[in-house]
Amino acid sequence: MIATAWIIFLLSVAAVLHCYVFYPLWWRFIGARRPLLPVPPEEDEQTLPVVSVIVVGYNEAACIGRRVENLLQCDYPAEKLEIIIASDGSDDGTERLAAINDRIQVRHFKERRGKVRVLNDVCPQARGSILVLSDANVDFAPDTLRRLVTRFQDPKVACVCGKLCFRTRAGEAHTQSEGVYWKLETWLKQQEGGRGVLLGANGANYALRRELWTGCPPEIVVEDLYVPLRMLMDGWAVVFESSALAYEDLPPALSDEFGRRIRIGAGDYQILASCLPLLNPTHKLAAWVFFSHKALRWIAPFFMVTGLLAVLALVLMRAPGSLLLGAASLAVVALTATGFTSLKLPGPLGRLASVSAYFATMNAALFLGFFRWLRGQQKTTWARTRRT
Repeated sequence: MIATAWIIFLLSVAAVLHCYVFYPLWWRFIGARRPLLPVPPEEDEQTLPVVSVIVVGYNEAACIGRRVENLLQCDYPAEKLEIIIASDGSDDGTERLAAINDRIQVRHFKERRGKVRVLNDVCPQARGSILVLSDANVDFAPDTLRRLVTRFQDPKVACVCGKLCFRTRAGEAHTQSEGVYWKLETWLKQQEGGRGVLLGANGANYALRRELWTGCPPEIVVEDLYVPLRMLMDGWAVVFESSALAYEDLPPALSDEFGRRIRIGAGDYQILASCLPLLNPTHKLAAWVFFSHKALRWIAPFFMVTGLLAVLALVLMRAPGSLLLGAASLAVVALTATGFTSLKLPGPLGRLASVSAYFATMNAALFLGFFRWLRGQQKTTWARTRRT
């Protein structure tokens, strides 16, 4: 029994360390040797493709005006830029506030059905050969559209994800921990996307070939993850373009983001179930990346719970070394709990507590998301996250 408990504990720790530590180290020392996809030169205005920017929103009156102004100011030929604002059952005047210019096409759907159903209606009707999907609460840098479409000169590229930059406010407790996590995620996107195996986009800033939009299953919650994964499964390249920038405000508190993370967590398990064939070794690098960066990370909360139960069993059986292991585990739990309180620990210890609390929140949301998915309770509609 003691040997079994030790094996369970060690396997649980190894699984969590792999997706958060060993996998990034693999890219640093081994994966980085793989050749990068070539970056084509920027196109001139005569050869630029027609682009359709599609923003789907629900009750976005507070930000839709600024979003439209930002899109109108993009450095892209007006005759080659179609801007579509799709209102998913909004009742706050979103569609009226969006219609500030003749160049803006507003599609108002009276019944609220969810983002994917709206995209399934709007995307086939878009004029552009390139679709750029975005959110209402972000801003593009002036050259973002040019940066995105440049990568489609490579005929193997099906989807391009831009870089999302978070705007923070001084004094926000979770700002630093979000920054640490997002820096790691962005670095991994650069490594994966540089080799054409980027696993997912971000809903704020990604583009794809319109001919490849064949519709998304209406029950899908996280379409910006599902669409790139399906393209990888079909043998296309999905790349990351770090110079195509979008800016988004962080929510004021970590708790404001928790509900959204549970929703995304439920969507992650939904996608894991539908994209399991990507784990087939015939997909080569894409299979390894999907296993290490997504599949294993999504089940990491269960390894954490199992690991803690194994520690408890070892302590109760008075296994050699179990008291030291139990004390270390309690110290980690106490440090994490401190990160949720207003108590500020000094120096690096305080920063570690904040990061640990953020890490625990992410995995708790995943854990709850699993049971929401298992019960089939996740809706395709969403509630806006507070940003002010």
